[in-house]
Amino acid sequence: MLETFKQLKQNDRIRVSMTDSLFGKREKILSIGRRTHSKKYNVEKLTLFQVNKDGLPDKHSCKYYFYYRPESNLLTLAMGNMGCSFTNIEILNN
Repeated sequence: MLETFKQLKQNDRIRVSMTDSLFGKREKILSIGRRTHSKKYNVEKLTLFQVNKDGLPDKHSCKYYFYYRPESNLLTLAMGNMGCSFTNIEILNN
């Protein structure tokens, strides 16, 4: 999954299989937003937007975030400020 994360570019579409405490197991189609890096904490953050029924990214709904910590080689997912477990990332063709 780490290789897939490194390939992601802005405006790509991905399908993420996840489990969270609110909805249980589910799949979401998300659009890639901005990629940022914190030099102080050495964390790379990728913002993800939900895709609405028209196929456009909905920038006003709850955002998802991927956090990558290179020191521990750890990739995590958050829904807003709540952590989620994810099992698969798949890049979709546009």
